[in-house]
Amino acid sequence: MSQAHQIHPIVMRMQGMSPRDLAGYIRHLKRACGDIGHCDPDAKVRNRQLIGTATWAQDTWDRIQDMRHANHDREIAQLRKRRRKKDLELALFHGPQDPWRPSRHGPMREIILTVNKKWFDEDLTSFLNEEGPTREQLFEQHAKEWLINNFGDKCVHARADLDETTYHIHAVIVPYYASKGERQMLQPTRHPLIRDYEKAQDDVGAWFAQIGLKRGERRKQSIRKAIRHNEAIREARASGKPVTETEVPVPERRKHVSPRHWREKQERALAARDKAVKKGEQNLAAARASLAEKERTAAQQHQAAQAVLDVAAAVAGGRIDVNSETNAPQSPATKPSQAQVIFGRALEVLRKRARKEARAELAGEFAQIRAADRVLLEIAKSLPEKARQRLAEARRSLTRPLNALRLSMKAQSSKSDQSPDEKS
Repeated sequence: MSQAHQIHPIVMRMQGMSPRDLAGYIRHLKRACGDIGHCDPDAKVRNRQLIGTATWAQDTWDRIQDMRHANHDREIAQLRKRRRKKDLELALFHGPQDPWRPSRHGPMREIILTVNKKWFDEDLTSFLNEEGPTREQLFEQHAKEWLINNFGDKCVHARADLDETTYHIHAVIVPYYASKGERQMLQPTRHPLIRDYEKAQDDVGAWFAQIGLKRGERRKQSIRKAIRHNEAIREARASGKPVTETEVPVPERRKHVSPRHWREKQERALAARDKAVKKGEQNLAAARASLAEKERTAAQQHQAAQAVLDVAAAVAGGRIDVNSETNAPQSPATKPSQAQVIFGRALEVLRKRARKEARAELAGEFAQIRAADRVLLEIAKSLPEKARQRLAEARRSLTRPLNALRLSMKAQSSKSDQSPDEKS
């Protein structure tokens, strides 16, 4: 079914009420107390009374007080007529009593009639300038007729509220009845529509079907049916009978939530959502800051690594000299990079190791030369005089450069073994 032709349910809610609630009811009717945050103050003048007089609340209260005293006077007269002295003393002691039996719901009823706001919004009569009543007028007319036809003078008040989100009608039912002994009592369960809530829903649904509405969901009937179905299955299983059906979920019972409680719940949900959004924004800001810090650290590490690679490439290409002397900066402008310092230290270690290895090799060569010299001396002893002289001259010509080389190696070895402070 399309949205334009959707059949909306008539909403009828009936709740208990006590005569002591009349004062608060009037204050709320005048928007003088309670939660009125959902009411439009500019539309308050459009609210109108449909049934009852301007003094209906005071008249109802006075009538109930008259019932209390009339019942008490009648009881006193009967007890005196019967000469029941003890009961008479008790009745005089307790005084007038409330003309109803104590109950959880109270002796009166408040009825609320409304329809989903979409049904009223779909009314195009006034927009199309067509003749005929609007949907608000139709709803109001049928509501008044239903209240009067079913409750008569027991419906002491009805009003239309138009300053809230959806048009709705409030009505107050005072179920006056005369009991045995001509006592006046408030007996709500004597009325068939109050006694049987499902019957009241059926009746109001049938009445408002005339203007295109339908009865609300039969939730209680569905709940009872599901409970009976599940109980039958459990009993069959307990008795050992074969069971082919399965249990069905029981629909939840709907509980009426006042506008004030509904808005409080919405406000709490909005506050929780705002808190979650704020916390999420803080977490996002912290994550962004952490990411930016990590990006800066990664960039610095990348720059340092690139600098090392650049210096290594320059060292390998001979474009940078990283000897130990250049590692000591002369001024901030000529300060070497960290990579140059690292490569300089590494090359200095390699140079020291190379010099040690070279000295060790030369020392071995000198030892061989001295051994060879000693062999030549032994051979020269057996040679003729003239040959010995030529050999001695050859030894002298070789000894001079060898001694110079030995002295140079000794000086280099002593210089490399000094500390940096000693060198400076």
